[in-house]
Amino acid sequence: MVATILKVSLMSDGALLLDSKPVTPSELAAALDAAPSGESVVWYYRENATGEAPPIATEVMKLVTERRLPIRLSTKPDFSDSFQPEAGGSVYDQIFAVIRKGAAERQLKILRPDGKLLGIPALAREAAPPDQIAAMERMLPSTVQRRIAVLGNTSWAMAQQPTIQDAGRAIPFFGMLMGFASIGHAVWVFDPATAAVLAAGCREADLVIVDSEKVSALPPNWQALTATGTRRPQILVHDRATYQLKKATVAP
Repeated sequence: MVATILKVSLMSDGALLLDSKPVTPSELAAALDAAPSGESVVWYYRENATGEAPPIATEVMKLVTERRLPIRLSTKPDFSDSFQPEAGGSVYDQIFAVIRKGAAERQLKILRPDGKLLGIPALAREAAPPDQIAAMERMLPSTVQRRIAVLGNTSWAMAQQPTIQDAGRAIPFFGMLMGFASIGHAVWVFDPATAAVLAAGCREADLVIVDSEKVSALPPNWQALTATGTRRPQILVHDRATYQLKKATVAP
């Protein structure tokens, strides 16, 4: 049983918090040393985790790892989604592990440019128009549950109160994505700012859908980066000119 939870937050400006109170690295070290051995765990949150880490980030992680304390990561400042990271995983892998979990729980998940998450509950299947459900089933039958990574513009999610209309203007096929989520597929959307984000975001996906507007901004080997390990997802590009999904091939 865990007797002590130490909630460590690192803000974008380098401010360090312990249980919501400002501390110095030396004060954090003292608190870690005082925590009951074998009965303590660190919950760690870093603001804007996909951006460049402040210099103090390395020191904070060193303080934790040197004391061999177990650590749980969170993408939310209230630690409501804290989870056990995979051994050796990057910060992007940690973030997308949370995203995939939420997407599997009927939440269409969007990774905002600032690293925070937006979740849109999937419409209940019985609440959707039958003809739309039938169209989704023809495109991607729900008899096999798929994990769908979508590469598109997510700046609309930064609005104070983002709407489905905002999403539809930024991603013309957003309604289709909502339909896929309604029939049970796990869907998440992100803007691949770097090759590392692209690779982590497509990890464990069965299908990758790319907005044609994004293709020119992707790394030259972007198709290969969508394949991780033995998993090679199918890649479809949504052509804005024809409003059609076109197959793409993964580079060898």
